[in-house]
Amino acid sequence: MKKDRSSIRRIVLQSFRCGLFIVGGLLSETMTAQNRAVVFDRDFSPAEGLVIPQEKPYRDEVCLNGFWDLQCVAVPSSWKSGSGIAPELSAPKPDQWEKVKIKIPSAINVNDWGRGSKVGEGTQRPYAPGSVYFPSYPEHWVHTRMGWLRRNFRIPADWEQKRILLHFEAVAGDCVIQVNGKEICRNFDAHLPFEADITAYVNREGENELLVGVRDTKLFDKSHPVYQKMGATYPTGSNTDYLLGIWQDVYMFAVPEIRITDVFVQPWVDKNELKVEVELINLSPEKASVTLNGEVREWVNQAGKDILTAPEIKWTLGSTALTMPVTTVTLQKGEKKKVVITQHPDHRLKFWTPDTPDLYTLLLTVNGKKQVYDCKATRFGWRQFKIVGDEFQLNGKKIQCFGDIQHPFSAYICSRRFAYAWYQMIKDFGGNAVRPHAQPWPRVYYDLADEMGLMVLDETALFGSSIRLNLEEDVTWQRSHKHLERLIMRDRNHPSVIGWSAGNEMFAIALLNKPAKEVAAVWDDKLVELTGSARQFDPTRDFLTLDGDRDMDGRLPVWSKHFSHGLKLDDLPKGLNKPLIVGESGATYYGRPHQLYPFVGEKAYLSYEGRSEALAIDVFQNVKQMAIPYLAYYSPSEVCWFGLEHMNLGYHDFSRLPNLSDGIFAGKPYEEGKPGYQYERIPPYVTTFNPGLDSSLPLYKPLPMFNALKAALNGGEWTAFKEVKHPVKPELPSPVYAVAYLAGKANPDLIRFLTESGISLTENPGKANLWIVDAEQVTTADLQGLQSALKKWRKKGGMLLALGSGEKLSADFCRWLPDEVRLTKRKATALEMNRSTYWGNYFELPDLYFGEMEGDRYILKQGLAGALVEKGNVILKASRTDWNLFNTSPEHWKCAQVVLYEALQKPEGAALITYPLQDKTDLVLSVIDYRLQTKETTAFWNSMFHVMGIATDGGGFKSHGVKEKKHDLLMDGPVD
Repeated sequence: MKKDRSSIRRIVLQSFRCGLFIVGGLLSETMTAQNRAVVFDRDFSPAEGLVIPQEKPYRDEVCLNGFWDLQCVAVPSSWKSGSGIAPELSAPKPDQWEKVKIKIPSAINVNDWGRGSKVGEGTQRPYAPGSVYFPSYPEHWVHTRMGWLRRNFRIPADWEQKRILLHFEAVAGDCVIQVNGKEICRNFDAHLPFEADITAYVNREGENELLVGVRDTKLFDKSHPVYQKMGATYPTGSNTDYLLGIWQDVYMFAVPEIRITDVFVQPWVDKNELKVEVELINLSPEKASVTLNGEVREWVNQAGKDILTAPEIKWTLGSTALTMPVTTVTLQKGEKKKVVITQHPDHRLKFWTPDTPDLYTLLLTVNGKKQVYDCKATRFGWRQFKIVGDEFQLNGKKIQCFGDIQHPFSAYICSRRFAYAWYQMIKDFGGNAVRPHAQPWPRVYYDLADEMGLMVLDETALFGSSIRLNLEEDVTWQRSHKHLERLIMRDRNHPSVIGWSAGNEMFAIALLNKPAKEVAAVWDDKLVELTGSARQFDPTRDFLTLDGDRDMDGRLPVWSKHFSHGLKLDDLPKGLNKPLIVGESGATYYGRPHQLYPFVGEKAYLSYEGRSEALAIDVFQNVKQMAIPYLAYYSPSEVCWFGLEHMNLGYHDFSRLPNLSDGIFAGKPYEEGKPGYQYERIPPYVTTFNPGLDSSLPLYKPLPMFNALKAALNGGEWTAFKEVKHPVKPELPSPVYAVAYLAGKANPDLIRFLTESGISLTENPGKANLWIVDAEQVTTADLQGLQSALKKWRKKGGMLLALGSGEKLSADFCRWLPDEVRLTKRKATALEMNRSTYWGNYFELPDLYFGEMEGDRYILKQGLAGALVEKGNVILKASRTDWNLFNTSPEHWKCAQVVLYEALQKPEGAALITYPLQDKTDLVLSVIDYRLQTKETTAFWNSMFHVMGIATDGGGFKSHGVKEKKHDLLMDGPVD
């Protein structure tokens, strides 16, 4: 791994030296000594600051992104987890700063976001996608749970009369902010922005030191003595609850003493009223009388249309569409005051809709008698979402939402390019909505939704599916209320936001912790109270929900459910007179081959493409028969993750596993003070999108699920669901091998296998027409002892059955064979049959599937290859896919692992072959591991022996007992 990382550093540096620039907007590539590095010469993550030109010179900003110092602090060995009390963060030591600087924004442990810091060749997870976005970072950073981040800054000379604010878009972990040794503030929310006024603490003439101390939020977990799954006393989010550090942008703002602190634009379309709530503050030493002026100007998107330029920010403000009435405000010294301004647009503003996402910017100025104190810009859209009966309405007309969700699986989500790609995919299938799932996402997702015309269901980090939330602690509820408030305050001016989801699948906490009914009822009451509290901060949106939790016994304005696979029309409530929502649907993340077989039969076992064909039939019937006729909002479970193929970004040599030399590398030098992520590398297979990074790949590769959804929403046709049932098996032949002779000294495991199979053995080879040898230790002498028997039965017909476990082949046996045979490094948890053979035609893929059995699932330890295989008949061979990589893996790995496995060049994997020895005597060679004893292997061998015509006495293998499995929502799917 260290060698790999050193080579990556050389590749990145070499790409800079070679001057690899984009020609005509396309990627450039370079050859290194050992690797072909794909280099991207544009910004990985186009971004802009939070102060726009029209707000200057009254406001200004300096982006504090860039190189920061890092000091990792060890958790004391005496500290005990689960107490709810985190270890103290000791002060930084002068001589303990890391030699390598961290690039902000990025979490300290960013290289393990996606849990892929240790994957690939030689690891326990060879097929898992890597997550090393910053190869320059030392490996031990991924284990950091506490630490300090430090940088120095100066105050610009022209900020002399300004207040100075620090602004953090998001810091993961409990954090403390210090300026010049003084504590300024603390924050305990990993996903939302916060600010601190540092005016009194800065040195305007020289250097200032900024320190950010962070502690992993999981250090604050408090275990419950009864409900053992509980722990988190804070909104956890999904796939980000272990991140630590400054993972979004940092700014320093200059603002006037008399200024606007908040603007809330409320477009009441039904009343022809644009209502604006403005909060002002006076921090000057005197009372101030000011006027508030406002104009509404068109926001004009000037970004390009192609995949490279469309995500790159370019806009201007157009003509004035509306002016606001002038308002006079008197502010006492130190006073904060809220004023309301209203105006009647009278058709002067264009509607914001998904098809016409017209935007405006409200410019508010605070004017004194002789000067302008402040200018504040707020972007908005003229639109109104309402609930009318069972309809969801936009601007007075019924609208149905069809969207997608996604977990924040890895650091790629912090790039505007990937956000754009996701949203474009939604538009492409005919969608108009999105739920950035299980936590507040970076601000760019809501900005882009405004610009591209997607309706957003805005969700908190209360991720009930994780079962971790400790609902018995008061602090959990306090933090959750504050979290929802902060989310609303950040996002309520976005026209794309249609409503607030206060949590996801919160019912699961009671379902799996199994409290008394009265305890669960208290939790439900608190959840309803939490959800309803959204109205305090946003009266403009009726859509309030706990996604997946129905309507909490009628107490929420919409009914929302998550469904598993199949058509659940009978589970929809009747006569509720409120919108019905299905926020997740389908077997995408949990469906195993046997669950998907009824849709497509054997294809569900055969390949990832076949699996998607099953998902396609299901999503098509759900859209056509449930969503369109009955629902106000419908989303399958992650079209972007399961409806598209994972992308091999910067990796094209399928003769080997990906490593740290693969991926897309930064072609631009690192820049200090620049908004947005400046990744060093985007690893392959972390995403399903290629937003122009790899010129050899498309934007995305649609699977049948995507195509079926597109067909359903656009009037197309698709295969209708008709349950596939297992076919009737061919009639088994009558036994032709009544007894068998076991030649030589066999492995005890083989003897036990034959005994438990019920095969009758004789000690006289001449009395048997079935001769069994241990392919791993049979000797030349053993084989010579069979010659007379083979000769005797050559006309009547006989079988030499050579059984191996796949560990090795006897050298004597290989020399005795008429053609060369060898073992290959090909493991498999399932087999495929050759239907052109009599034996193979008996089997169906479910009969040859061992990917879910207890214990060792590798039915094939090594495969067979060579002239013997080529000239013989291959009856069974290794499966082309490995569902073990999907079934038992977390969501951020499972799809990529299967896609990579199928794409890799693999050695031959014959498992059972026949070869004609002489006349009617055949050799059967099997390296299927007979040592595995489960109900699946028992059924297989019983069938195999009967198909081969081998008589058994009805004995059976002693399979291991099956352990009771507890339901896991994230692995096994929704429950009722």
